[in-house]
Amino acid sequence: MEAPHDPCPCASNAVTGQDSGPRAASDRIFVGREPESARLRACADGVRAGASWLAVVEGEAGIGKSALLRHCAAEALDGFTVLWAVGDPSETDLPGGVLAQLTRQAHQALPTRLSPTVPEPLPASLTAHTLGGQLLLLLGALQESERPVAVMVDDVQWADPLSVRALGFVLRRLWADRVLTVLATRPGEDEVAEVLGRLPRSLERAVKLELRGLGGDDVARLAQGLVEGRLAPGLGERLYAYTQGHPLYVRTVLAEVPPAALRDGVLERWPVPPSLRVGIRAQLNRLPRESRELLSGLAVLDSRVPLATAGRVAGVTDPVRALGPALSCGLAQWWPMEHRSPVALVHALQRDAVYTSLTPERRRALHAEAALHIGTAASWAHRVAAATTADPALADELERAGTEEASAGRNALAATRLLWASSLTEDRTDRERRLLTACAQSLLTMRPTWAVQHRQQVEECAPGPLRDSVLGVMDMMAGRFSTAEAHLQRSWQQALSQHRSGEPGADRVAVLAGTFLANIALWNGRGEQAVEVGRQTLAIGDLDAATTDFTRAALATGRLWHLGPRAALADLDHLPQTGQAVADHHLDSLATRGVLRLFLGELGRARADLSTVAERDRRGAASKLGPLTLSLLSVTHYLAGDWDAGESAADRALAVAAAGEQLLGDAAARFAAVCVRSGRGEWADAEHHMDRLSHLAQTLGSSVEIVYLGLAGATLAQARADHPAVLRALRPLLDDAAQPGGGPRLIHKPFWLWQQSLLVESLTGTGRLDEATAALHDLREAFDGTGYLQVVTARLTGQLAEARGRPRDALDAYGQALADATAVPPGTRADDSPLHLALLEQAHGRTLLASGSGPRREAAAWLNAARDRFAALRAAPFVRRCEADLAVGGLGTPREAPGRRSSLTERELSVAYAVAGGLTNQEAAAELYVSQKTVEYHLSRIYTKLAISSRRALAAALDSEGLPAPTPSPVPKPAPAPLHPLDQGANG
Repeated sequence: MEAPHDPCPCASNAVTGQDSGPRAASDRIFVGREPESARLRACADGVRAGASWLAVVEGEAGIGKSALLRHCAAEALDGFTVLWAVGDPSETDLPGGVLAQLTRQAHQALPTRLSPTVPEPLPASLTAHTLGGQLLLLLGALQESERPVAVMVDDVQWADPLSVRALGFVLRRLWADRVLTVLATRPGEDEVAEVLGRLPRSLERAVKLELRGLGGDDVARLAQGLVEGRLAPGLGERLYAYTQGHPLYVRTVLAEVPPAALRDGVLERWPVPPSLRVGIRAQLNRLPRESRELLSGLAVLDSRVPLATAGRVAGVTDPVRALGPALSCGLAQWWPMEHRSPVALVHALQRDAVYTSLTPERRRALHAEAALHIGTAASWAHRVAAATTADPALADELERAGTEEASAGRNALAATRLLWASSLTEDRTDRERRLLTACAQSLLTMRPTWAVQHRQQVEECAPGPLRDSVLGVMDMMAGRFSTAEAHLQRSWQQALSQHRSGEPGADRVAVLAGTFLANIALWNGRGEQAVEVGRQTLAIGDLDAATTDFTRAALATGRLWHLGPRAALADLDHLPQTGQAVADHHLDSLATRGVLRLFLGELGRARADLSTVAERDRRGAASKLGPLTLSLLSVTHYLAGDWDAGESAADRALAVAAAGEQLLGDAAARFAAVCVRSGRGEWADAEHHMDRLSHLAQTLGSSVEIVYLGLAGATLAQARADHPAVLRALRPLLDDAAQPGGGPRLIHKPFWLWQQSLLVESLTGTGRLDEATAALHDLREAFDGTGYLQVVTARLTGQLAEARGRPRDALDAYGQALADATAVPPGTRADDSPLHLALLEQAHGRTLLASGSGPRREAAAWLNAARDRFAALRAAPFVRRCEADLAVGGLGTPREAPGRRSSLTERELSVAYAVAGGLTNQEAAAELYVSQKTVEYHLSRIYTKLAISSRRALAAALDSEGLPAPTPSPVPKPAPAPLHPLDQGANG
């Protein structure tokens, strides 16, 4: 539109909270709301003291939410930097629109060097966590002035879902910030209301304020403030009885009643309207004709527009003169000091009353005129509203516009355009095709709410592959996998047949059905089917680059489930060897390659690939596998010995999954968290993540979650040295059918080598030695002899030899593996796993002692080496068992437990490792998805606890605390992240 919609009467000076234009005196009256105001002041005081707070203000339309926010800004936020935004009903399909309002104002409040231009509209590829990460950086920069920040968002019920999810992500990452967030919304049951309902429950410092009508005394005070002179006795009581304290209703009634009747006590002469809408219409009827016309134009425009534009749309020759009476009766507001002198109706209820008072002919004419005077994107809605019958030409234009939006990745906007096109289409076949295509575009956003609203219409469409495909995706996203697969399989087969016969549009339907059908096959562990569906989908052609890559990734993952990770790597030969050389539209393939390398034990190469994807995703490349990538990067960090980095990555992965309100990556992040917590003996936290994993596995029932649950349970039991429990945890991953070799066999290929190693260990530990021998043989057959699993295999070989009473064979296996592992300088092998190397050292030292096969000094050296390696990981249960071995041999006394050696908290450790690794404060903030303020706060506490005063001393201090030195990232350190993904030249 010609003028952006501003959030409040002081929007042009929203950063300082100064009023920028005249308002009627009545609009500045504020009465009542003492409890709510007190709670908001308490929240503001808490923020001043150093803690972030969220306040959600909920109430019906016109109840006074906006007034309370303005009052809070004026009375409670002295010294704050205030950012305002407002939801707009005409922009609910504009991804990131509300967040763009906040970032725009934040940029304006920052020094020029931190204020690059914010591109609008925001790129379609941006995700909630990417946008949220950028806002976190801006909030941190604003706090550098030592002023707390208030984020005020009105009419959140009309905010676009992407902005709401991004705000939720930000609120969960305000670790040490002075930020007050106040969100005003109406009650509802849509996607936004669901997110807002969860937010206060998920935060430590949050309040929910439910606004109801004013009390009788407050109504009387409001009436006295709105009317000059003495009011008639009993007026306040009667007003309260008629309006139930609804503030906008009170104002409307008082604007309708003649002033004399309010003062002379003749209450019978008071024509009280029976409803708020009737009262607003009565106000409208008393205005001059040109004022009514101007308000009619504003109701149709339904946004803040230049006064001249409103006059042209309404056909008013002198809009300034027409505006005066509308201002006086409180129906309009004006910002004369701003560029182009914008105007708007005061409240949505007033807009609705004015709009519904229009005759159909007048409404159509105004919409048609509005379409001529505003921007192209906004004009579509007016052109549709002006159409009273089927309009084939306009429908065709809308379909072309929707197709262009879809090609640009703006699926939500494409869905809206196509739905409008459907509504203007007379021919049933075309109408249903456009409706179904609109739903398909909406479903591609992975947010099913919009499309589900039209499910009944979809079901009423004529049978066909597109209808089946849409219903199948809806069912898949609702967790109804059996019916989803039936729909998608039927759609896939029919669309393929139509594609082969050259029927127009069949290729797009086949791609849609094939993409989701392949994912259902993967979900159920049917890799061969996923490969075949993926292969045929790619053969169809005409796929955009990102969809092609996602399909290749699905095909390779199917190959993994069918034949294993080594075979699957061949499907990714199109990728450059170096991850940094991979284009953004190949990130899903790169993520898949990193996962395959992880499964093969190639930790260095896996970290390089996964780190590249995670970094690109943080900067806005937005691969579809972004959340899962971060989760599996955390698993890689765990295996590589960077447990703090793994814990930090798992925390971010869970936050990213929550921001996107999707479960993709959640199970992997929980698994990584279980690994670290178990290794450190933090049993309660580990079991909490196990409970969540169990819930996911039971809810989704997919093979993926079952693998993570079984492997996590086995890893937890391994940390407790409970071999029967390891075997019980692996039970769901084993084939129940009798095997020719007589031993249990694993079903699933992902993490097969890790699963198999735990199976061998548990069978050996429970005395099932023949089965352990067969399982170890299978492990050796599948393992190519590289990576950290070389150490694992040697340890398992030695343990089985010990269990069979052959300590010399065990020592040979241990000694040869240790000689190979120590033949190169420490830390130079990319695939080292400190935990497994320490377990090998411990086994060697313990066997030397038990068998008497070597000097006690040599045994003590191996056990102490293992103990120190465990201690560096802060692996408390492993340290205790190692020290017990030393004590039994009389070789030493227990030292201080590693879990108590460092006084740094988890969040402090995350910051410490990021900064010690060479990142600036802003780079560390961007990497951790927090603000610079959080990094600075934790860094000051780290310096105090470690008794240091510089970044240079941090790595040495961490090492002296018994913590491993930070490992340089396998990805070359990027340039500092700009404050917006597309800002070039920002040097903050």
